[in-house]
Amino acid sequence: MTGAPDDLDLLAAGDPATPPQRLADIAARRHDLHAVIAANPSTYPELRQWIGQVNPGYAQQIAVPSTSVVPPYAGAPYGSGFAAPPVAPRRKGLGWIFAGCGCLTLVAGIVIAAVVIGGLGASTAGGGGSDGGRPTASTVDEQLAVIRTESTEYEKLAAQLDGNPVAPLVAQPTRFQRLQADAEALKASTALEKVRQAQARTLAERATKYRTDLQRLITAAEGRRANASGTSEEQLVDSAGNGFIDIQWNADSECRASENPESTTAGCVTNTPEQLIVHILPPEKRRGGDEAARLTTLHELAHLYQYTDVETTSDGEVGPAMKLKNAGLFQGSGEVMSDCYALTYLGLNSLTVGDVTLGYGYVCNDSERQAIRDWAKAIHAPMPG
Repeated sequence: MTGAPDDLDLLAAGDPATPPQRLADIAARRHDLHAVIAANPSTYPELRQWIGQVNPGYAQQIAVPSTSVVPPYAGAPYGSGFAAPPVAPRRKGLGWIFAGCGCLTLVAGIVIAAVVIGGLGASTAGGGGSDGGRPTASTVDEQLAVIRTESTEYEKLAAQLDGNPVAPLVAQPTRFQRLQADAEALKASTALEKVRQAQARTLAERATKYRTDLQRLITAAEGRRANASGTSEEQLVDSAGNGFIDIQWNADSECRASENPESTTAGCVTNTPEQLIVHILPPEKRRGGDEAARLTTLHELAHLYQYTDVETTSDGEVGPAMKLKNAGLFQGSGEVMSDCYALTYLGLNSLTVGDVTLGYGYVCNDSERQAIRDWAKAIHAPMPG
């Protein structure tokens, strides 16, 4: 067996807390870890059987824990006979999402998995009968029909965000694309029928959750479309996100403090699947008046727009914002790009407002401002004139 101390697959293969679906994914591509996976008490019996078929040498070396309860099931490797199970191509994997979006996304993923696996555990523990008997749960075709229905409803909801610059962050279309790829792989799977049924239930539950998540976000946005504070900065946020972006005057508590003792953090953003928030300083703690507040708000909105690169590109592709930075514009910096968006929007030629200087010290030139205008038009971000 191979594996360095920082081999994440090795650590996950031996961890009883690893979701069964991830164990199946690791087993499909890491035959050197079959002994570890088979010894894991969270490994479901069908996966142990599959390991024994494709890799009997490793199966003979392990002691399989005895249990009278079928472990929670979250899917099995796809394949036919003893061949290595093929994996449907996906646009993004969980590792990519974690690297791009941070710990909150990973936690959200763990919560989702816990809900799905828990539900499946309850279903299988009730007794699934033999392979030839009548299944206790819905058939695979019925669950695939649920996925199709939920996909149609999801697309109708997502259409309500057409033209919204943060639509990719809210609707997260790549989630449904991955789910649909998994559903297509399930159709071609020749696994045991009860394995396919469990996998189909998992996919159907994911489809329902994605659709209800989006509906919840739309309902919340409808309640945020009025400028409750009456401020110019909230008006900027409302016009940008149509309620899907919130604004809070708590940057002093929610944002990371500046490492420079002579500087103060004026704003930051929260970007998670559950909420998009612009944080700025409360009026009593900021300097520069309303114009400084607008400059800060627009700077932070530009960060959210840049984050849409993640949800609108496939693996290995470069999004529109990154293309501009890679071309050498804005000194290659996302912060400077955000400054340039704010300056271009407000028609300013300086980052100094009254007695305070904001931003990152670089005032973009005319060609960079034109690039910002073109970028804003392409992603439907507000830009006067």
